[in-house]
Amino acid sequence: MLDEFDFAIKHFVPTLPEEIKQEAEATLAQLAANPEADELIMRRAFYDVGVREYPHRHAYKELTESSAGLEMKQMVMEHVDEAVRVVIKPHLDSGVSLEELVRSEVFEKELDAKQRYQVEDGILVAQSKLADALQENVSEHGDRYKQLLEQWTATAKKIEEAINELEKFAAGGDENQQAEIKNKVQRFREGFLVTEQDPELEEVQKEIEYWTETFAEEGA
Repeated sequence: MLDEFDFAIKHFVPTLPEEIKQEAEATLAQLAANPEADELIMRRAFYDVGVREYPHRHAYKELTESSAGLEMKQMVMEHVDEAVRVVIKPHLDSGVSLEELVRSEVFEKELDAKQRYQVEDGILVAQSKLADALQENVSEHGDRYKQLLEQWTATAKKIEEAINELEKFAAGGDENQQAEIKNKVQRFREGFLVTEQDPELEEVQKEIEYWTETFAEEGA
C-alpha cells in the first residue's frame, strides 16, 4: 500500500501546489516509520491526500487535452531531433495525445531507447513550462485553468457529500448490508487517489438510490 502511495506521489500533476505534495511526502514518511499504522490509517491518509489532489489533476488533464495540449505537442516536437520528429509528428497531428503516443506500438517499435528518451524528456520539459506559466498566471491558459480548477473542486465536494450520505446507510440493515455499504464507501473514497479509478458522482448517487429503495421495501 505504501508503494502505491509512493507511485501516486510521483505521478502528481505538475500544477499541484507544492505544499500538498510536501504534505503527501511527509505523510508517506510517517506511515513508513510507524509500525502501528494499519490498513485503516493508511487508507484514510490516501483519501485525505487524494481528495485534495483530484481537482488539480482533472483541471490539468482537461486543459492539456484542449488548446494547451497543442502547445505542449509543439514544444515536444521542437525538443526532439529531426529523425524523431518525422516519426511522431504525423501521429500528433492526427489527434493522438502525448500520453497515448508514449503508450503506443509506434513509440516502442519505431524509436530506439535514446529517441524515446528525447520524447519523454520533451514531455517533462513541456509539462514543467506549462505548469510554471499557469502557477505564475503568465499563460494565456491561466484563466481557463482557474475556471476548471473551480469546477473540479465543486465536483469533488459534491462527490464527498454524496459519499457521506451513502455512509449513513451503514447504520441500518443487517451485518452483510452494513459491510457492503462500508466497502462501497471505502472504494469510492480511495478512488480520489491518482492510482485508483475515480469516483463518479452518478455512481455514488445510484448507490444511494438503491439503498434508499432497499430499506424502504424492507420497512414496508
